Amino acid sequence: MYHGDPAHTGFVGAGSAIDAAALSAGKFEVLHTLNVGGSILSVPAVTGGHIYVGLANSRAVAGELGGSMLKIELASGQTVARYTWKIDPEERDAHGFCGMGSTPSVVDGRVYFVGFNAKLYCLNGSDLSLIWVTDLRNRDLGQNQPVQNYDKADQNPPAAGWSAPLVVNGRIYLGIGEGENPNLYSFVFCIDAGSGKVVWIFCTNQYACGQVNQPNQLPDKVVRDTPLPPGYTVYYGTPITLGCSVWGCIAYDERLNRLYCPTGNGVPDGRLPTPGWSNGLLSLDAASGAFKAFYQMPRESNYRESDIDVDVGASPTLFDLGPRRAVGIGCKNGSYHVLDADTLAPIKWRQLLPTFNDGTQIPTVDPHPDDAQQNASTQNPRIANRQSDDDDGENYSGIYSTAAIHPGSRKIFVGIGGNNYHSVAAGIDTENTPFMRALDYDTLADAWPVDDGNPRRYVNGRPPLYSNTTESGLSSPAVVNDVVFMSTTFVSLYAFKVSDGSLLFEDRLGEQTGGFNGGYGYCMGPAVCGNYVVAGALVFGGDGGVLRIYGISSAPGGVST
Repeated sequence: MYHGDPAHTGFVGAGSAIDAAALSAGKFEVLHTLNVGGSILSVPAVTGGHIYVGLANSRAVAGELGGSMLKIELASGQTVARYTWKIDPEERDAHGFCGMGSTPSVVDGRVYFVGFNAKLYCLNGSDLSLIWVTDLRNRDLGQNQPVQNYDKADQNPPAAGWSAPLVVNGRIYLGIGEGENPNLYSFVFCIDAGSGKVVWIFCTNQYACGQVNQPNQLPDKVVRDTPLPPGYTVYYGTPITLGCSVWGCIAYDERLNRLYCPTGNGVPDGRLPTPGWSNGLLSLDAASGAFKAFYQMPRESNYRESDIDVDVGASPTLFDLGPRRAVGIGCKNGSYHVLDADTLAPIKWRQLLPTFNDGTQIPTVDPHPDDAQQNASTQNPRIANRQSDDDDGENYSGIYSTAAIHPGSRKIFVGIGGNNYHSVAAGIDTENTPFMRALDYDTLADAWPVDDGNPRRYVNGRPPLYSNTTESGLSSPAVVNDVVFMSTTFVSLYAFKVSDGSLLFEDRLGEQTGGFNGGYGYCMGPAVCGNYVVAGALVFGGDGGVLRIYGISSAPGGVST
């Protein structure tokens, strides 16, 4: 599944010959390059000698109004099965994508994934034939799903599914919502993995100040005029806030039997602190869906106090700090937080965007244009700190990346920077900001050598660090043995030495498609399985997408991440 396990550690600890020595000796190479007939906006899943990967805007569907799920043999690169579905143009996601943009979960011979149409699919793992489908946007009473969270007359983006399904203990956990629609509610669904029937639903829009919502307590607007299945109740009233969508993948800790659900901005939005369960991390009991805890990003963790729309779109990562179980999470405001996994009490946090050595902000990092510049779509405007600090704006430079860990050296790796198509600030401030940071478990200080510059920069890994204009780490890194793999918006894959950040390998999967600032291309992260690494991308040409298989071909097999 996404990032390898329910804790989203992104770590392969055994069963692979991929290490720094092998890469330094040139034993790691491109084995297959596949034009797959559509854009890949996710990390592939690799298990049992096969790759499972979904497409957005699949060429196999008329008008590219749909998606495809592919099963590809890892060793040969041959496609052995395919499942394709259509999506109504009115039901595509907020960015105009059809198909899917999430990692599938392959568990007990079944493949689970969610499309941009907010339908959860279950396929037979052998031939990708459909077993069941559950609609999580529109009422689906046959699957015990009473929520109607879509109105065709609403011109705002519909509720969608972006995150990978979490599958544990015979249940599936998934967030569905849309923070850019002021009329929609957001939910966490618990679904039986065998039948697709809904077990419980938790609404992430807090109903009343100082109170917690109950599982299966649903807003009257989404169940109006519907006889409810047994076990559901109705809340009549106006919630504190709408939005608060869980669009990152939910993580799970088996010791506490706890879910960790990252939440986006609320509607209405503003400067932190924001109302309700917005811009933070929500913890639920996995068995019942009962509320356990919530942590909102503190205002002081912003790069600028004027940062708004600071979604937590990254997925959480669970790890041990001595005897204490911890959960780490990055925020779009640029900060990374380590919390107590039981209570969500903060242990430590750090702002990962660079400042000058005296602590002042760098004007070209997280710039905020005024209304005139915004309305004129001024390309990459030069904005002084004073203006950016005064004008509310979205932080496009922060963290969208799920961290990966290396337990042996106690390092955390996290990507920096978001999408690279905004006219204000595409990607990151390349000169000063690394597209990935290596952090010490205990202090969150940089775990790779830094220089004495202003700001301080990593000594090793240059290039590609600080080198390619706007190149950002929107994707999630993966760690195997003593190597950390990272992909970027430059549509490139890199391998660095865990110990000091030295570059071991690089490959560009294709060209960016072009955009407001000349960028726009994605490779959302590598998947590691045994002696193979797999990465997919959105690129210019080649049907819009490419899948590349790398590896040490002499000894296939191993553990999936």
